[in-house]
Parts: sequence; structure tokens; C-alpha cells
Amino acid sequence: MQNAIDITFLLLFLLFPCFQLTFQQLSSRTERAALLELRSSLGLRGRDWPIKADHCSVWNGVQCRNARVIGINISGFRRTRLGRQNPRFVVDALANLTLLQSFNASKFLLPGPIPDWLGSSLKSLQVLDLRSCSIHGPIPSSFGNLTNLTTLFLSNNKLNGSIPASFGQLIRLSVLDLARNELTGSIPLSISSLGNLSFLDLSSNRLDGSVPPLIGSLRQLQKLNLSSNNLISSLPASLGDLGVLVDLDISFNKFSGPLPPDLKGMSRLQRMLLRSNLLGGSLPDALFSSLTQLQALAINDNRFTGAAPDVLFLTPGLRFLDISGNNFTGLLPNSSLNSNFSDGTLNVSRNMFYGGLVPVLGRFSVVDLSGNYFEGGVPSFVVMNASLESNCLRNVSRQRTLEDCSSFYAAKGLDFDDFGKPIAERPPPVPEKSGKNMNNIRETILASLLGWVGFIVVV
Repeated sequence: MQNAIDITFLLLFLLFPCFQLTFQQLSSRTERAALLELRSSLGLRGRDWPIKADHCSVWNGVQCRNARVIGINISGFRRTRLGRQNPRFVVDALANLTLLQSFNASKFLLPGPIPDWLGSSLKSLQVLDLRSCSIHGPIPSSFGNLTNLTTLFLSNNKLNGSIPASFGQLIRLSVLDLARNELTGSIPLSISSLGNLSFLDLSSNRLDGSVPPLIGSLRQLQKLNLSSNNLISSLPASLGDLGVLVDLDISFNKFSGPLPPDLKGMSRLQRMLLRSNLLGGSLPDALFSSLTQLQALAINDNRFTGAAPDVLFLTPGLRFLDISGNNFTGLLPNSSLNSNFSDGTLNVSRNMFYGGLVPVLGRFSVVDLSGNYFEGGVPSFVVMNASLESNCLRNVSRQRTLEDCSSFYAAKGLDFDDFGKPIAERPPPVPEKSGKNMNNIRETILASLLGWVGFIVVV
């Protein structure tokens, strides 16, 4: 009996490779049929997927492993003439590719909604790229079942509705790009559960509400773009916990309040764009002293007040600085910076800076100083094409009026140089017209009139 069992196991062992090969061949034929169905439903051209050729070795964009399809890339493919007549999001055949790890259809028109089954059937999917495909409708909540997903690109479409809370289940997700759609609602709190996320772009949608307070738990995040939405409230202090963040863009929203000092924790930040919000208050010196790797800072068109920290003008690596359209005032730092480059861009326009132009301006090749109260001459270190209008500078056209400049400096208890005129040539101050002086003038005029009347009568 034992010998019979041993012989049976031996036969099964010997025949197993044959069974495995047969299974692979059957699966390969099934997947080829699925690809042919996909070829037909999408209207792919024969030159890309020729029917008589082997799909694993000849078809463009098809990747196989052990004769099984694991990747499809039809990015930028052209449809046949018939396929262009009625393009649709018809990819039902993908459900039969059970080992599919990557599907890239970016820049290939797929007008229509994303089918709900896609999130339930493609359990092996790791990369899904549907950028610029003319997709519309909501994002299926079934996407939460794609637990192997690491990269999801859905940007530049017409997706609407809210971001599914089920996204919080995608714990392996590293890249999430939903930019340039028509998504509404708030950012789901479940986003804070994506601990492996390194890239998050939700820009150019219609999202509202505030930033989740636990966003600081995304400790691997390197790029965060929430710009061009309707987000409100103050910035959460937990943003400072994003210690490896390199790029932050929250421009064109309705954020308000001061900048949290905790943001100094973003010590690797290279680009910080906060333009066109309702942010206000003074800028903490300690914040920007800690951001030593900053290369670009744009906080223009907000409500910041007080003096701009000197460190902004003196940070060696900062090549783009735009603080225009605020209520900053004070003097620019009167010190030079030893730097090997002078190709930076500086915009301090539409503020209330005053005083003379200082050598630190020489490190920038593009300078906009317009709409302030700078006085004095224009030194040689200021670039030739600098924007200088609406100031109080000497020998420069389109400056403020003498009255405007004098009033501004007088309000600060300072003397205005009257556009550089020598003191001897400046108009004398207008004497104060008190009530007593006016009475004396009236009495003098009246006496003169009476004298003339008397003279005429005598004659």
C-alpha cells in the first residue's frame, strides 16, 4: 500500500511541470483573448498590436513575465479611424488579466466614467496612470480595495464628486495625483493614514474646508500641492512635522492667520509658495532662519505686516523671492552678500518700504521695487531693467508726488530729501496760519483801505 502511494506521489511530481506548463498555456491563451478584446474595444491600430504576432514579445507596451501579462502601456497611442468615431472608457477585458500590475493610458482618450469593477477586480494593480484621458464622473469608492497600489495618477480630467474616504486603505500608496479636476468637498481625514505617501497633489480642484490637522503624520511626504482650491482656516502647526518635505504649494486659497512658528521643522524645504491667500501678521525671524535650503519663496498678495526678516535677503541659496502686495514696511538690510551668482529674482513691489537702495539688491538680476517709498539716487548695482516707478527716487520718471513722499516720511518723523534738491533750493516751509496772525492781517488790510478812502475824500 505504501509503495502504491509513493509511486502516485512520484508520478504527480514528475507530471507537475507538465500541469504547470499546461496551466500557463491556458492562462496565456485566455489573456491573449482578453488583449484582443481590449484591442477591439479601444480601437488600437494593427501596427501597435498586430493580431498574428506574439503579444508578449512584439506588441507595443505589453509586458509579460512567465508568459503572463503584468503591464500594459498605451500612453499616447492613436486609435483607428473607426475607433475615433466613438471613443469610450471600455476596458472590461482588463478583468481577465489577473496578474496585471501596471496600466498606463495617459494621453489616450477614454471619455466616460471609471467603472466601479476596476477597483474590485484588479487586486494585483500597483500603478494606474489615467492622466489626460477625458475621464468624467466620480472616483469609485471601490478604489480602496486596490491595496497593492503604490502610484495613482488621475490628473487633468473632469472627475467630480468628493475624494473617497476609502483612499485611507491604500497604505502602500506613494504617489497620489488628483490635480486639475472638478473635485469638491473636503480633504478626507483618512488621507492622514497614508504613511508611505511621498507625493500628494490635489491642486486646481474645488475642494473646501481645512487641511486635516494630522497631515503631519505623512512623515515621508516630499511634495505637497494644495493650490487653487477654496481651502480655508489657518495652517495646521503639524505641517512642521513634515521633516523631509521639499516642495510646498498652497497658493490661491483662502488660508488666514499667521504662519505657525512650527513650520521651521520643514528644514529640507526648497520651495515655499503661499501666494494669494489671506495670511497675515508678522513673519517670524526664527522660521526662515531654520529654512536654510530654501531656493524659492512666494508669499505675495497676502496681508503680512511689519518688517521683512533680513534673512530673506541674505540667504545664499534663495534665488526667487516675491513678497509683493503686502503691508511690509521698514528698511532693506544695509549689508552685502558674498555670492557667486547674481541671477536671482526679487519682487518687493506694492509695500511700504522706504529709505535708500542698498547693495544687497546687486545679487538679483531681476528686481521690482515699484509701489514703495524708496528715496535717494539709483546706485550702479541696481540692474538696468529694474522696475522703480511709484517711489520717491531722484532722476527717475513716474515717481510719487512731492506731497505724497513728504507726508509719508513726516509721519515717521523723518526728513524727505525732496528728490535730491540742495537745502538752499528747497521751498521755505509754509508758516503756520494761527488765528492771531489772521486777525493781524485783516487789521492791516482794513487800515490800508481806510487810508485810501480818506485820501480820496480830501482830494
